[in-house]
Amino acid sequence: MSNVPGVIAIFFALLLAALIVALIFRPNFRDAVLGGPGEASILGLISVKGVAIVLLCGLLIGGILFVLKQSPPDQSASGRQGKTPNTPVKMRLNVHFDPADVNPRNPKFRVVAFIKTSGGRKNIPVNFKVTEGGLSVILDVPDMKTPFYIQFHTPKGVWQTHDYSIEEALATAYKMQQE
Repeated sequence: MSNVPGVIAIFFALLLAALIVALIFRPNFRDAVLGGPGEASILGLISVKGVAIVLLCGLLIGGILFVLKQSPPDQSASGRQGKTPNTPVKMRLNVHFDPADVNPRNPKFRVVAFIKTSGGRKNIPVNFKVTEGGLSVILDVPDMKTPFYIQFHTPKGVWQTHDYSIEEALATAYKMQQE
């Protein structure tokens, strides 16, 4: 039902096109509009019937413009242009590391995700799934351009990925320097 204004505008446009085609290709219609000798005319140029046709054309044009002006903006088009409300984007990062150094099945293994903001880094909730040779980490970030990174705390040290800001990526964790 959201396309009803467009259908109404197309209907009015077709009526207007039919009137213009009739004026061009039908001599008897054109003669009736322009008037002839002995007929009542306005300004000596156009007959009373012609004035009615011109008013009808004006009303059709006005109807088309009114319908197009009153119709709501197309929501699907704004979605394609990236003008959607600020909703988090679900991101997935597949992280691979050497199983001899990092054991995700260890009870002391912990995953922490951060996004970079103008006020510094901010901790964000994260879910992860252990896969063969790595992890599949799922997190929500504010938008596609917000950089994020993930830290893995293990008994052998802290591992961290590089910054990412894309929907899905493959990363390798590297060991951080001890501070």
